[in-house]
Amino acid sequence: MEFTDNLKKVVILGIGGKASFYVARFLNLAGIELVGYDLQKSERTEDLEKLGVKINYRNPKKGESFDSDMFLYSNDLPQALQKQVKDDNRDIKAVEIGAFYREIIESFKNEDMSKEEIEAFRKSNIGPLFDVDQNKMRYIAVTGTDGKTTTCTMIYHLLKEAGFKPALITTVAAYIADEQIDTGLHTTTPSSQDMYDLIKKTEEKNCTHIIIETTSHGLQQARLAGLKMDSVGYTNITPEHLDYHGNWESYLDAKALLVKEYLKEGGNAVLNLDDESFRHLSQFVSKPITYSLKKEADLQASDIEEQDSGVSFNLLYKDKKYKGKLPILGKCNVSNFLCALAICQKEGLELEEMLDLIKSFKTISGRMEVFQRKPFYVIIDHAHTSNSIKMALESTRSLLHRDGKVIHVFGCAGHRDFYKREEMGKVSNELSDISILTAEDPRFEDLKSINDQIEEGWRKGSNRNGELYRFDYTDRDVEVRRDAIVKAFEIAKEGDAILLTGKAHEQSLCFGQTEYPWSETEEVKALLSKE
Repeated sequence: MEFTDNLKKVVILGIGGKASFYVARFLNLAGIELVGYDLQKSERTEDLEKLGVKINYRNPKKGESFDSDMFLYSNDLPQALQKQVKDDNRDIKAVEIGAFYREIIESFKNEDMSKEEIEAFRKSNIGPLFDVDQNKMRYIAVTGTDGKTTTCTMIYHLLKEAGFKPALITTVAAYIADEQIDTGLHTTTPSSQDMYDLIKKTEEKNCTHIIIETTSHGLQQARLAGLKMDSVGYTNITPEHLDYHGNWESYLDAKALLVKEYLKEGGNAVLNLDDESFRHLSQFVSKPITYSLKKEADLQASDIEEQDSGVSFNLLYKDKKYKGKLPILGKCNVSNFLCALAICQKEGLELEEMLDLIKSFKTISGRMEVFQRKPFYVIIDHAHTSNSIKMALESTRSLLHRDGKVIHVFGCAGHRDFYKREEMGKVSNELSDISILTAEDPRFEDLKSINDQIEEGWRKGSNRNGELYRFDYTDRDVEVRRDAIVKAFEIAKEGDAILLTGKAHEQSLCFGQTEYPWSETEEVKALLSKE
């Protein structure tokens, strides 16, 4: 049976998106009539129009019905628009674009396509990673809710310092040999097409390893389809992106794809014994390598102490104890380091060698990055979940003397994970002394409404002496976040600490459909230069 059986006409919402574009190319080449919707022209929509695809440059109108067999949409579309279109087209099959992309990939892998569909698959370039020769490098991937970027970068650092020539692809940047490549705004796992181009560059540079930070979106949407990893690692899995995945179980299932579908036979799987995900993930691995801060594991850390200069700990491995120290802040980074250690051991590095090599590790941009220590601390971290905010605030608090106050500046993204806003507010109330709410990519959502939800959680916190400030006007875009940071600097006293979370390394702040230039690090540096 052909994959496109019973499909004569398909409507695609947001047809100019990258995933939608390649799905559209495949369907068009397979002989399916297409109609697309998008808000504006782009190079991709113009390419599709040249292929004969009809595109409406607007959203579907209320009451507008599709004369089609199926319509495809993205979970990134506003919830109200999704509901409207589904209500207006109840009799038509609706499929999320990432899920449909995955169906195409699975059909190709399982040889369920006709000769014509296989030709369309190849010509559309929808799955270029199937053509990669993986014998040229070792492939490593790490996923989790928090700590992915740090763990990947630690692996890269250890391999590079040990004399290998690794490449690194994370949400912060890509490093191929000595070249840094920007991975764009709000980037998760790159598309299959971008990943293919990056892999080809690593091959040209004769890299020995490639380390890939993988996200739930990327795994669910089959952006790595065609690759098999020599080693995979998991940091932790806590509720996140439930607006996209629906519930925690589906989010966990998406993360599990890394070990279920993308690990080579006989490859290495490194799992966090402390995390709730361990029981679920371990059923897909015959012999996982484990690490823990609390339990007996293959690699276990204890006696963790946070200091201004980093984190010290004891490491237990095969009944032998080692002293370790990370030159960066954050107790959670000990856990990340154990994951990196386990993976690099399988690449031939010795434990004592790695404990020495990590001493030259540098703080990653926007990961508990300290910009000032006196008269008060200024720290930027990417934390944007209640769990990661909790860890960042705890680490910040550990740096202060008894009378020092923690001032927390943060917000929550629009059209994303509404459920976590209250918990983020509650955590901020309980672990900081002063909370300052502001913008973090509100997109089309009302900023005041977002902050109302955060404040509702904040007021449920146990710190009755906490102070709350709000900056949620929207008439001056990035000024609302700049003013919040200025306020933090104005009220900070000697011995205090300002922690800014959410934006970190990102280079824009999104209001509506506009990405306004924004660099948290540059804003902080400018304020510090005036001190």
